[in-house]
Amino acid sequence: MEFRIEKLTETNIKDLKTIYKVVFGNKVSDNFVFQKFDTSYLGLKYFGHLAYHHDKPIAFHGAIPVMMRYNDQTEIAAQYGDAMTFPEYTGKGLFTKLGKLTDIQLQQAGIKFVWGFPNQNSEYGYINKLDWKYVERMQGFKIKTSNIPIEKIARKVNFTNQVFEKHLAQVFAKHQTKQILKGSVYDQGNITSTSRNIEYYKYKSFADNFIVRIEECLFWIKIKNGLLIGDIEIPSEEQFQKGLKGLKDIAAKNGIGEIIFQSSPDTLITQLMEKQNIEQFESWAVGFKNFDSQFPLDRLKLTFGDLDTF
Repeated sequence: MEFRIEKLTETNIKDLKTIYKVVFGNKVSDNFVFQKFDTSYLGLKYFGHLAYHHDKPIAFHGAIPVMMRYNDQTEIAAQYGDAMTFPEYTGKGLFTKLGKLTDIQLQQAGIKFVWGFPNQNSEYGYINKLDWKYVERMQGFKIKTSNIPIEKIARKVNFTNQVFEKHLAQVFAKHQTKQILKGSVYDQGNITSTSRNIEYYKYKSFADNFIVRIEECLFWIKIKNGLLIGDIEIPSEEQFQKGLKGLKDIAAKNGIGEIIFQSSPDTLITQLMEKQNIEQFESWAVGFKNFDSQFPLDRLKLTFGDLDTF
């Protein structure tokens, strides 16, 4: 079986919509795919490769450049994501072939290393086929907030979803702030993680996340199947408890069923959440592949907000 391989471009990027729909069941817009892969704020954009069979797009493997920081040093790395193949074409080596071609493309552009959150379907491939190194597994925490799943019900129909979104916008408007979070993982010192400035947050806004201030605490949040916490910035543990209670109250009053935190182990978030009497779970693996980085990549620490779709 012969496949045609193309680099991701401004012309063929619309073909990703077809692959998203078949593989993930997600209907995404032109704006979503353009904004997700347009990282021109870093001077680079559109990394990845598509596979076609009889002119039909059937697989994709892509990466997104992101500035990383270790102490006062920065490097441009890339986060892999959206490794997608039509079910009837799996097992034909496309994951590996497209990944290796994208590795070469990234190295030619001066990318220092790649990293990501392989899921249960791709973890074996990244580690055994693309030579990634496993770091650790993200830790997750769930706080039950409402027994009436208003959000889940509202999301099922376009009209009610729009009404619910408008309502949430009004609820959170008084809490929203233009302040940015530098990254709670850096509280530990000597950490490699994402370098976040205003341009980074502008780029990430394609995924409908925002920052709120509650009880002097900053929470980077997204509401999708729960209230997701991308990261936090807090003046003290006591204030965090007050801020968290405020979030719980908002979620409960508005039919958001749960609050979900995810972070690398041994970070501020995990230390705070392990003191709570709540559900804990292991999440995605964290892995990397070093091209030419001087950073200690075994010290890579991340939060939920670093997910490519957060």
